[in-house]
Formats: sequence, structure tokens, C-alpha cells
Amino acid sequence: MRIKGIDVVFYWVTDLDRALEFYTGALGIEAGIRHGTWQEMNVPGTTRFALHGGSPGQHSVNAVVSFIVSDLDAALAELANKGHQPTGEITITGRARFAEYADPDGNLVHLLEHLS
Repeated sequence: MRIKGIDVVFYWVTDLDRALEFYTGALGIEAGIRHGTWQEMNVPGTTRFALHGGSPGQHSVNAVVSFIVSDLDAALAELANKGHQPTGEITITGRARFAEYADPDGNLVHLLEHLS
């Protein structure tokens, strides 16, 4: 597997509108596209930043890094051969599919394949 870059870094927030007010008002970051509880922010550069309203569930971490891979199935197989299993099922969004892993400290890592 070869990591091609970082797709997105996002923060879980308990109140999306309150968080959005801080990032747009206090930090001056322009809000981008919003899809339900997912709020993208227009930050210069190639890595996306977003806010995700709601609760991260059983996880106590707050940031998630999504690494881009060319072939998610191949990456899953490679990690399985190394003894690592995803924390759940593959998730498919409108633009990508990804699997979530936890590092030894419980930090979440996504392996994400863009859909054509």
C-alpha cells in the first residue's frame, strides 16, 4: 500500500452551529458546502477541513485523519495480512468509500478511496 496524501481532517463537535460561528467568526474561515451534520470549510491548500456535528460514538478522540489510497480493497487485505482489522464495515459516501482503523492509542485513521 502507498499513501497518496491526506483527504480530510475533521473535528467532532457537539453543536455544529456554535462551532461554525467560532470558525467563521473568530478565525475568519469561510464556510463551504454543508451536508446535514457535515460542514466543509474553505481553507486554502489541498487538505480539506470540516466539522462533523453529533457524537463520535464510543470514541473519545476528536480528530480523524483520512489517508487517500488508490485501492481500498487491496489496502484492507494488506492490513489484514499484518494483523489489523477495521473497527467496522466499509462506509460509502457520495464521493468516496473508506474503512476506519484505530491506532494503538485509539486515534482514528481512515483509509479512503475516491469514487470516480
